[in-house]
Amino acid sequence: MTDVNPDPPQTLTAAEEKFRTFLATQNYPETICWVMPGDVVVDTNRHYWVRKRGAEGARYAALRYSVGLERNFGVKLQAICATESETFASVFIPEDDLDAQYRLMGRRLKLSCPVERNAASTVTNPLKWRLLWWRNSQRSKELEM
Repeated sequence: MTDVNPDPPQTLTAAEEKFRTFLATQNYPETICWVMPGDVVVDTNRHYWVRKRGAEGARYAALRYSVGLERNFGVKLQAICATESETFASVFIPEDDLDAQYRLMGRRLKLSCPVERNAASTVTNPLKWRLLWWRNSQRSKELEM
């Protein structure tokens, strides 16, 4: 018998539908903006600053998702922070079977968001982004993407 709803779904687009439903139940905005490593910094007040990349972030997320499917260790879609209208999220894939076990991944789609919503602001000015990154990059290296 063939499962008509494979888990994880075969495309990021299909997985996003499940993720949006999950986000809504957790009171997060359903509009997803995919971020790449280095796109989020946290300042000393625990405020998240995000460099939006739009289509580039979406392409990166789709690529990571397909790599996760190939590895078959599971895929996690995780919200990192949110504004009032957008949730900033990333695709996480475990390095190997041990990493997947450690993170309780299974070989399925895992959906995640912080219990306490992290407030965020977007940055479009490249100079402001460089300054924020320079001041906060050490603190932000701990963000898992």
